[in-house]
Amino acid sequence: MNKYEEAFNVIETILHLMCGEEREDNYKPSHDEMVNSMEDFKELVERATPQKLLYNGEYVSFCNCPNCKKVVPIHGNYCPRCSQALDWRVEND
Repeated sequence: MNKYEEAFNVIETILHLMCGEEREDNYKPSHDEMVNSMEDFKELVERATPQKLLYNGEYVSFCNCPNCKKVVPIHGNYCPRCSQALDWRVEND
């Protein structure tokens, strides 16, 4: 299970416990598991939210990912290295 699946499992369990339901295996997440799960979900949301590219010079075709700072291919929707969603719109001054 990846960290996002684990985070989903913890948060889903918390919601069930809040509704008075218990899991068959009596699993109850610890405080640290709850905090880590929320941090993992926050990271996932941030990566899925398109970020403006970092333009290096006057050529729009050579841009850097705002997250990992690596050069990204022209008009890809996501950085191939860190999976950050990319926003290619150029604002006119």
